Amino acid sequence: MSVVTVSSQFGAGARQVGRLIADQLVLQYVDQAVLVDAARQLGVTVKSVAKHDERTDSFRQRLGHFLQRALERSAAGGNVDPLMGAGNLELMLAQSYQDVVESGVPAFIDDRTYLETVTAILEDLAQRGDVLFIGRGGQMILRDRADALHVQLVADEDTRVERVMQWESLDRDEARRRARDFNRHRAAFHKKFWRADVWDPRLYDVVINTTSISYEDAAAIACAAAESKFRVAAGARA
Repeated sequence: MSVVTVSSQFGAGARQVGRLIADQLVLQYVDQAVLVDAARQLGVTVKSVAKHDERTDSFRQRLGHFLQRALERSAAGGNVDPLMGAGNLELMLAQSYQDVVESGVPAFIDDRTYLETVTAILEDLAQRGDVLFIGRGGQMILRDRADALHVQLVADEDTRVERVMQWESLDRDEARRRARDFNRHRAAFHKKFWRADVWDPRLYDVVINTTSISYEDAAAIACAAAESKFRVAAGARA
């Protein structure tokens, strides 16, 4: 089984590098948008879902199954109305770091249930293996797994601001504010749930500065580290 988590400063390239890693290691790619989409699909018939290939459909169905299990766990604890659960789960997963930290999780769920639900989703998917997670505290939730590689991406502020300007068509001041706010809320999110400093390099196996390292080279570095760690983990299980 192979698991990779990718954490990043805003603008350092988590999604770009993450997709390259997933492609090279043949891992299923999971970010917030993928989870929200899967939650939205709960209750939708398979025939109504746009199909691409067998592997994609299988993963979509599997992800929906894991989300349903997480939903059932929350409902069993009395924290989510099972009749409205799918919509609630979609809303919960759509929360930004700022939403969770400043406004609290949605009224229908408390902090404990939020963390338990996200943990259940990531742990269930990781247990099946061959998956890459972007953000959501994956490096904390899966920190005890010997077969998980944890990657942190950083870049200097000017580089990150330039990228955000390009990606989101923002002026420099707004891009800088957006990047700083995201990083501040991400740090607060980790402090709230794990009392951890998200910038502590000891939380990660590899920290890569994408200021002057291309996304392709960053992915190659991460893949080399992953193959080494997975090989050691496989040997320990043998």
